[in-house]
Amino acid sequence: MIIIVNNWKKKLVRLAVAVVIITAFIFTIPVLTGILHKQVPVGGWFHEEHPSGNPMRVEQRNQDSKFDNMLDQFVIKVQDFYYEE
Repeated sequence: MIIIVNNWKKKLVRLAVAVVIITAFIFTIPVLTGILHKQVPVGGWFHEEHPSGNPMRVEQRNQDSKFDNMLDQFVIKVQDFYYEE
């Protein structure tokens, strides 16, 4: 059994164009939504570290600078001042 399709070249070109447009939208929609929200999705974003739920969790950083030490001393003095009253 042979099926004869009229204008098969034109129909094949339309199908190819439709497939190209659909794949273009599939790949550009996440990028466009990321640009609109100023966060472009990157690979591996599901594997990021999630919060543990511990409110006392803080990041470790070096406090070797003189400014950080002076600021810590100032905060301690201000706390002591308000606790005395």
